[in-house]
Amino acid sequence: MSNKIITRIKNIGFLLLLLLAIVSCENDFEDIAINLVNNNKFLVGDATLDVKSYSVNVDKNRVDNNNFALLLPLLGVSNNPNFGHLKASVLSQLNLPLLGVDFGKNPVIDLVVLDIPYFSTSEGNESVTDSEGNPIVVPTFSLDSIYGDDSKTFNITINELGTFLNVLDPESTAIVKKYYSDEDDYLINDPLFSGDFIPNKKDTVLYVDRNFLHPEDPANIDTIKTATASPSMKFVLDEAFFQTRFVEHDNPSDFSNQDNFNRYFRGLQIDATGSEGVTMNLNTATAKISIYYTNEEIKTEKEDEDLNFDGIKGDTVIVKTKQTMHFALGGVKTNEYQRDYTNSMVLNATTNPNTTVGEQKLYVHGAAGSESVIELFSEETLDELRSKNLIINDAILTFYIDESVEQNEVPQQLLLYNYDYNSILPDLGLFGIDVFGGKLEYKTVLDEQVPEKYTFRISRYISQILRSEDPIEPSKLALKNYLVSDIPAFALDTLIKEYNWVPKGVVLKGNLPVSDSKRIRLELFYSE
Repeated sequence: MSNKIITRIKNIGFLLLLLLAIVSCENDFEDIAINLVNNNKFLVGDATLDVKSYSVNVDKNRVDNNNFALLLPLLGVSNNPNFGHLKASVLSQLNLPLLGVDFGKNPVIDLVVLDIPYFSTSEGNESVTDSEGNPIVVPTFSLDSIYGDDSKTFNITINELGTFLNVLDPESTAIVKKYYSDEDDYLINDPLFSGDFIPNKKDTVLYVDRNFLHPEDPANIDTIKTATASPSMKFVLDEAFFQTRFVEHDNPSDFSNQDNFNRYFRGLQIDATGSEGVTMNLNTATAKISIYYTNEEIKTEKEDEDLNFDGIKGDTVIVKTKQTMHFALGGVKTNEYQRDYTNSMVLNATTNPNTTVGEQKLYVHGAAGSESVIELFSEETLDELRSKNLIINDAILTFYIDESVEQNEVPQQLLLYNYDYNSILPDLGLFGIDVFGGKLEYKTVLDEQVPEKYTFRISRYISQILRSEDPIEPSKLALKNYLVSDIPAFALDTLIKEYNWVPKGVVLKGNLPVSDSKRIRLELFYSE
């Protein structure tokens, strides 16, 4: 084929693509009902419209992992003058060890520990002195996903869970069981631990005293630390309970498979009490109960070995041997939240919001806290805008942080969504989160970066409302804490998930007073 023919084919293809693009553009104009008499003349303008906004309480969030969602359980207590008191407890099943359960001959427990890693970030190394005054270099960390006052001590209790956690709904086994944060009818059995707690970024090592080894054995104390030496919470559980219920248990079928084990030992409840402290998202992916124990094994000594310290070498002997067995926190995990809004600013804002004219302050708080509702148009304004046949070039909602309120740990991102249909807005689905917006924006004050506002672009949604032919009716919008799980997994998945486990909050300026230049308003940029 000659180069000229190839060139002609390319030119024809280019013209076809150009024609398709023109048709597509014309269809876009038709979508918003614009009758263009003279395509060469457009009137460009902008308008700022008042909206109405107020806050509402969120009664509950879904808190289980039964839909294979990434779940970050919340544990602890915290108190915030803006958003009240929050108490969060965790409930979880345990997984059997991969190699099964066999404690061997004459097992005796040395130590039982529940180990839950913090979310942490390495900050390098530092030089310290050990117990003998020698300098050593150790890694240092900062703790992540901790909210509240980490200088306050609160109480943690760990109990045997008496309620069976289901994967499927008992009333319809074709439906996955959903657990919500306001459920409080769990049965609690034997206590396993109770003690004061405060986050500790230096808690990287566990020392296990092997009480039941021979006293002359030099391995009497084990120093246990993770491969990364990262910090974790360590709770020493009741040894007698596990000696009786696990080690000396005489029905092997209870440990023969996971289903039997879940019915025999239904899991743990990890609870927190106190007036103030912190709430923490837990890294339960590698959390586990470790049973450190000693049993007896028959071993053959080498000629120069005396494994049982009886003075005889080179013999077949019974040797006390240190062992470890791990039961990971697995299966069904869920949460329970308890909230007390007494003396908090959010109480009146959510129980008695002014839905007629709106509010001066808005409250957005995660973990079954509060959201803010936004109503964009009055009927009169809507009719007037539709009559103008506008092409919406951009539509922006900006939410300013209320600087008159003392605030810490404000969310790094919020999500604006369709409140009436509990679904994402079309702009998010079409353009993605980076264009849609919602990330915390900063301003510079005395050379410091200070949180200022959150901005959303909703031009597609406003275009669908204002087109003169076949418009959609405006819905109430709502503002909530953003989670990664809010982004649709696929194109047809537009519903907002029921999860919200990050207890950060922010107080924003509402739509009042009208004299406030930073009140919420809808900015429109259009062509006629």
